[in-house]
Amino acid sequence: MDQTVKPWCALLLWGMLALGWQSSARAELVDTLYSAEVLVPGQDAEFRTQGMQQALVQVLGKLSGGQLTADDALLGRIGDAGRFARTFAYRDSDRTLPNEQGEAIPASWMRVSFDPAGVTRLARELDLPIWGANRPSVLVWLVEESRGKRRIVASGGTEPVIEALSAAGESRGLPLMLPLMDIDDRTAISDTDLWGLFAEPISEASQRYNPGAILAGRYYRASATQWVGRWMMILRGERVSLDVKASSEAELVERGVDLAVRELASRYAVRLGEASEIPARLVLGGVKSVEAYAQAIDYLQKLTAVRSAKPMEVRGDQLTLHLTIDGSLQQLQEVIALEQQMLPEVERNAEEPQGSRSLYYQWQVRP
Repeated sequence: MDQTVKPWCALLLWGMLALGWQSSARAELVDTLYSAEVLVPGQDAEFRTQGMQQALVQVLGKLSGGQLTADDALLGRIGDAGRFARTFAYRDSDRTLPNEQGEAIPASWMRVSFDPAGVTRLARELDLPIWGANRPSVLVWLVEESRGKRRIVASGGTEPVIEALSAAGESRGLPLMLPLMDIDDRTAISDTDLWGLFAEPISEASQRYNPGAILAGRYYRASATQWVGRWMMILRGERVSLDVKASSEAELVERGVDLAVRELASRYAVRLGEASEIPARLVLGGVKSVEAYAQAIDYLQKLTAVRSAKPMEVRGDQLTLHLTIDGSLQQLQEVIALEQQMLPEVERNAEEPQGSRSLYYQWQVRP
């Protein structure tokens, strides 16, 4: 038997490893995907209607991974946001908003939770992509330079930049975490490494956290009204950088989080309705019971990228399914790798002919 690995097979195998098919990165379920909190200048009906519209636009942005503007065109297509609302509540804030006369008045936070099925249908009507609730955790390395000294932002603090990071992640549906900066971190990485945005030491120091992606940034205050910085996103060995000039520390942080959202959404968000021209064939091993059979089909049908999953054949513990997918086959593979419920048979997948739409996985029994 010829044991030679064809060049394209080796390339496919390398690609599978690059996708993280042998080691699962950390992911979290975003349970606030269909809720949002916005500032409103009052609690009467007019402000409540406006607040619900703003909250729904924010939720659509979280769901799609896009940056949406609540302009007249979008609000006109949305219509009455209240019809999607399940609950709403107010809480006090220390902020103000201008009234009709331009005077600053105390504002309240209004939190609205929406119906997931209704909002998903609306997103499809608006031709927005859908990004599922299980999302990669992003480890944020951030160093600030002030008066000639550098400080690495660590978890557990209460400074404004941490609050800005938390708010940016919450409003965009992105799980963020900060390093502990304990003795292990201080040994693994220095402020010089971070200020230089050197990818190798940053990646090595991040391994203990097993993040789905890494966002590293540096910044300083250039004047009373300007912050200057640079962000770098590391995702499976690929790097994307962004230079930023912002009018506030919070805006600088938001620009970095937006970079992470944009890169991740390009991989995981699926525009529903774009069915693949060639349906996929999935061979799933390890399906050893009727219960596992039902769980596997239910799991696949709930994936954002899968429109339908139809059983074709059962042979022993092997289940063969016909899939109709939205988006691309690579997006399906990305989502499956993130979910960790199915593990790929790497060698068997690599042996498939180039251009094949057959995938081989093993079902994982959860305790």
